[in-house]
Amino acid sequence: MFAVAFGAFFVFSSTFNYLPFYLSGPPIAARTEVITLMYLAYLVGIVAGPISGRLSNRLGSGATMVLGSGVFAVALAASLIQSLPVIAVSLAGVCAGFFAVHSAAVGLLNRRLSSGRGRANSLYVLCYYVGGGAGITAAGYAFGAYGWPGPVAVNGAVLLLPFGIGLMEIVKARRQGS
Repeated sequence: MFAVAFGAFFVFSSTFNYLPFYLSGPPIAARTEVITLMYLAYLVGIVAGPISGRLSNRLGSGATMVLGSGVFAVALAASLIQSLPVIAVSLAGVCAGFFAVHSAAVGLLNRRLSSGRGRANSLYVLCYYVGGGAGITAAGYAFGAYGWPGPVAVNGAVLLLPFGIGLMEIVKARRQGS
């Protein structure tokens, strides 16, 4: 789950840190007020977290991570469409996917622990923020070299981490169930 924390926040933080550079430049050239309003997409997290918990209880944490990673990836790809309404919707999808992955991962981590929750959750948060810092750094280089498609490509590759771990959790759950 530490790798999931790293990967999910890598993508999330880099997406929202480089978003203003993407939106303010050509061909979009959005005003600062419009770019600021795009951050209202964070409100999706208020809804996505509890829904993710219910999905994890019903489908399993692995399936929720896979579904969240898929939503995250599709939404991120949609941000390449140079239309402010499409990008606004894509950012809501980025938030929904991120909070689904994050909620499922931290829930699974805590369900598996019989002791040491404080240490495990501290390590989870450490991996989360290290991933964020690494994501911002990598996206900076990618953005500088390739514009917005650069971070989208890097982030798409990193999303394979929570997606793959989610798939492994599905397989593990099915083996335990049979």
